[in-house]
Amino acid sequence: MYAKKFELKLSNQERSKMAQCAGYARFVYNYGLSMVNGTSAMTKVNKSGQKVSLSYALRILEAKKVFTNYVKKQPEYAWANNYSSRVYQSAFQHLGEAFKPK
Repeated sequence: MYAKKFELKLSNQERSKMAQCAGYARFVYNYGLSMVNGTSAMTKVNKSGQKVSLSYALRILEAKKVFTNYVKKQPEYAWANNYSSRVYQSAFQHLGEAFKPK
């Protein structure tokens, strides 16, 4: 068995953009994690009017909805619109993978 080693030859501008995207993904991941952990008693009312505790997957989905519909629209987070939506979507996917039972 052998391995091949590859290296990206990035310009300073490309290197800076990659670091910014990584920082944004980390920000989103930590934001989602704090919402999921901070809402340990997160409940939703079902159709029959009963309160139901949400699983981690549903909590992450709710955190993603809040981030997309509320946080990104705040003026102090206007910088987040400079990055692709794939960056924050993958951060929430990785958060979901972290909570999957093994």
